[in-house]
Amino acid sequence: MPMKIVLIEDQAMFRDLLKKICREHFHLTVVGEAEDAATGLALCRRHKPAMVLLDLNLPDRDGFAVADDLLLLDPDILILAVSSECDDYTLYRVLNSGMRGYVDKGRQSVEVLKEAIDEVLKGRIFFTEVVQQVRQRLRTEPNAFPKVLTEREQQLLTLLGGGMGDEEVGAALKLSRYTVRFHRHNIMNKLNLHRGSDLIRYAVTKGFAKLNSFRALPADSPSTRAPPPRTR
Repeated sequence: MPMKIVLIEDQAMFRDLLKKICREHFHLTVVGEAEDAATGLALCRRHKPAMVLLDLNLPDRDGFAVADDLLLLDPDILILAVSSECDDYTLYRVLNSGMRGYVDKGRQSVEVLKEAIDEVLKGRIFFTEVVQQVRQRLRTEPNAFPKVLTEREQQLLTLLGGGMGDEEVGAALKLSRYTVRFHRHNIMNKLNLHRGSDLIRYAVTKGFAKLNSFRALPADSPSTRAPPPRTR
């Protein structure tokens, strides 16, 4: 009996390509296609596929949250991520997500995509070269963010790096603005950043925040000021 697969990808043209490869090259049964997370999860609950090809940048939800839900539904489900996001933070999350593979769809050929699907179907792990490069860089850099920032600080950086003020971040995470300010100062100290613009630049460069979600802060906002000096 052919293996069942669900495609969760918001780009119709690329979704059609995935479907064609799965059906014609691997003879898989595509039991569902979705352009958003909610529809994709509903299809997976209904059909219980063995494999999911998952875009990480969906219009209604973070692809990593979708992967977490899929693994709760079935810890053995094979998830192959396909994404144009190749920044350090995204690929760090991929490596720690329980996904079986990753293909950077903006850089790789159809043949590499086929190789990735084949490897994952065989129970192996497949990451394209950019993932290996990021993994090596995060291992060797002494001040790489996984080494100096806690998971909570990384979560906060995704919001702070998008230009949100302390009160906005506090409301989003149910924290006081004073607690957010404390975390902001710790993050900037750990990363040796001195201005709010430095924090935003770092967050965008590493992939914690996206330029299309950035909101500028007023020049005199407390959130743009340098953290106080460390005390001994």
